[in-house]
Amino acid sequence: MILSAQHIAKSFGEKQVLTEVTFSLKKETIYVLMGANGSGKTTLFNVLTGFLKADKGVFSINNIALKSTSPHLINQQGISRTFQDMRLITELTVLENILLAFPNQEGEKWWKVLFPNKKVTKEQLENNKKASLILQDCFIDDVKGSKAGEISYGQQKLLNLACCIANNTNVFLLDEPVAGVNPVYRDKLVEVIKKIKHKGKIILIIEHNTDFIEAVADKIMFLNEGKITNFSNYTLLRNNEMVQEAYLI
Repeated sequence: MILSAQHIAKSFGEKQVLTEVTFSLKKETIYVLMGANGSGKTTLFNVLTGFLKADKGVFSINNIALKSTSPHLINQQGISRTFQDMRLITELTVLENILLAFPNQEGEKWWKVLFPNKKVTKEQLENNKKASLILQDCFIDDVKGSKAGEISYGQQKLLNLACCIANNTNVFLLDEPVAGVNPVYRDKLVEVIKKIKHKGKIILIIEHNTDFIEAVADKIMFLNEGKITNFSNYTLLRNNEMVQEAYLI
């Protein structure tokens, strides 16, 4: 599986944020996207997930162009993302948030809600089992009955990841997954993300935490002046003159 972008450009008025963004991401690899504040990292995520339309350029999965700019249709094509502000349904339980994330459920059809049948009931039982396994893998099984708004911040970050897993996605775009998280939950997030990688998924992460980056990154992409530069490890990036100058500006 490959997620690729070619010559992506995006401007806001006279401000050119993305210029010639080109990359190719492969499965079972964790990529970290770095760059100074305002360099366009979240803008790139928004373009990839349909929240913004690129001025030019194309992106594709396995050489199949993703033409729609509708976020929910792009999600159906295998791309999920997290947000810095965590868009959980806080009044529902942790388990209910996971159950809602499963795609293409028979029980979501309005006539099946009014007239449930054995097929719907069987699906609900299977989804409950799958949800329990996901919660265990993400270290939040012990709070599955708690409201999502009442669990700790680190647990909410894990729940975000768990919802992406339940969504049966192939490409994970994670926006600062460990920002503000204490070291205990940061280690749990590292473990979950590595599990996702070994299941053959593509993972692209925006992050600033250097300990986390060194723990998970297989490749690093640095966004500066609208373009991507690739680094094979954090040490090479840290010692690069262009990178140092970008953070000083």
